[in-house]
Amino acid sequence: MSPIYIALVGLGKMGEAILRHIRKVKDAKLAVAVEIDLTKGKKVLENSGAKFSIARSVEDALRIIERGEVALTDDASLVAQVEEVDVIIDATGNILSGARLAWEAILRRKNIVMLNAETDATIGPILSRLADSAGVIYTGDIGDEPGTIMHYLYKPLTAMGMEVIVAGKGKNNPLNPHATPDDLREESARRGLNPRILTSFVDGTKTMVEMTILSNATGLLPDIRGMHGPTAELSELIKIFRLRSEGGILNSYGVVDYVIGIAPGVFAIARSDDEVINSNLEYLRVGKRPNFLFYRPYHLPGAETILSAIYSVRYREAIIRSSGYYSETVAVAKRDLRPGDKLDGVGGFTVYGAIERREIARGEGLLPIGLAEGCILRRSKAADDVITFDDVEVPQSLLYNLWNMQQKMQW
Repeated sequence: MSPIYIALVGLGKMGEAILRHIRKVKDAKLAVAVEIDLTKGKKVLENSGAKFSIARSVEDALRIIERGEVALTDDASLVAQVEEVDVIIDATGNILSGARLAWEAILRRKNIVMLNAETDATIGPILSRLADSAGVIYTGDIGDEPGTIMHYLYKPLTAMGMEVIVAGKGKNNPLNPHATPDDLREESARRGLNPRILTSFVDGTKTMVEMTILSNATGLLPDIRGMHGPTAELSELIKIFRLRSEGGILNSYGVVDYVIGIAPGVFAIARSDDEVINSNLEYLRVGKRPNFLFYRPYHLPGAETILSAIYSVRYREAIIRSSGYYSETVAVAKRDLRPGDKLDGVGGFTVYGAIERREIARGEGLLPIGLAEGCILRRSKAADDVITFDDVEVPQSLLYNLWNMQQKMQW
């Protein structure tokens, strides 16, 4: 069996972990590594023990791969043009570059693993459709919460004939929607994270983005804008995630949500209308009818990512991808904003994200946070106001064009 040739874009914290796992897998081989900071890229590859050379062109990359080395480049546009590459892993977190990379990969019929959750939440539905048309696999990461929930909980439960009525994740940080990179600079340095990445965790945007991906994969919806996000222990989830009429917090079932207090785990609550199934689950000590809690106490981004690549090539299977277009993560003002202010997008100083049902987001003309960076405000917005397309001038980009195409498709 020939090895899977992988192109890895982004050698940050996650990218470095992915690289190390690739080198441990016998039937996988890193062919191309992309890092805009070549000095950093060289250091990461040297520390891993990988042999590499710098590639300035597709021809360079081909010669380097033929020698059995890794082709290191700062040009992400090369990877989709390298014939040997079977699958591309986007570990950048940059929304605009993620859109370009996915577009080029699909055009050149390359499988792509999208760790770039922000891009996936913004244009994942259309990228999934385009990948289908091209006959390639577009997939999220099995190690990130949406993929973990989908692969280990949602798919098995629904395949067994259960109805999943709530699915979600534990949030790692206390919620502070007004947090900025300046507030978190010291903690970011201690944890070895980019301050904007940590800010997106703390202000809740990352959670909203992840649950948007899960929603678009499953059809589960946010119960309210931004979800409920209770603070709770695992033993309390069944009681809390019930309908209001049953003493819980939900207006309806069939929802995504998050919990502060069970991180880094993920969960699904499922039920059956078959009393024999319910009796057997009780016998197996899963819980008490009517609703049963299923929980995985961890998720492993960077570690399990190699499995996503293997599944895409060996089994032609996406771990998680949009089955429709159900939700969006919309932009909300992080502070009072004035006309002329420029929005800085995910993990910045001006906006945070909140998940909303797509029909509501589009009905109210709400701006997706994935399109927010670079937008210029036309009018004042108070802190915690949602931002609409009428409020801003949106810069043109491939990302924006793909998002607009997404609106015109039948879902």
